[in-house]
Amino acid sequence: MTASPDTTGAASLWRHRDFRRYLTGQTASVAGSSVTSMALPVLAVIELDATAGQVALLAFLGQLPPALLALHAGALADRHSKRQQMITGDLLSAAALATVPLAAALGVLTLTQLMVVAAVQGAAGVLHDAAAISLLPQLVHLPDLRRPAPGGAAGRRPRQPGGSTARARCRRLPAPRTGRGPGAFTVARPA
Repeated sequence: MTASPDTTGAASLWRHRDFRRYLTGQTASVAGSSVTSMALPVLAVIELDATAGQVALLAFLGQLPPALLALHAGALADRHSKRQQMITGDLLSAAALATVPLAAALGVLTLTQLMVVAAVQGAAGVLHDAAAISLLPQLVHLPDLRRPAPGGAAGRRPRQPGGSTARARCRRLPAPRTGRGPGAFTVARPA
């Protein structure tokens, strides 16, 4: 007699071929998105002498598509092939990003191009993420999804820089003074 694989433990997810493929693809996608979100502003500053306002606009354009397209991308994922939508999103992102080194090699890289690439990357990321979120329950049984994975938050998108740090600093600030007098309008500084 041969032993059947354990289908109830957390280790069973690692034996699940479709889950491993999904996790590998998600890891590559998250890594690529993270590197790009850091590299585009750095490239704008170093190569194109972008100002702080231009870098802020570049970052804003990268964050705008998720706010505008998330519901539509979710509806697409419900009506069409989730796998195909994930692949399409990654291919769109790769095609847009491929124009950056090509334009740099030809000496025609502009800030406008980086802004368009950031917006396309954001839109492609929304397409991918909406499909990826709704595909996982189809790959893995619901009880296995509810159990926390060993090792923590594998596969999640990283938080935006400074979010939790800024929140922690704000919690340490003393409460503002109330009332009248010379100390009523002082600004607290973090320790």
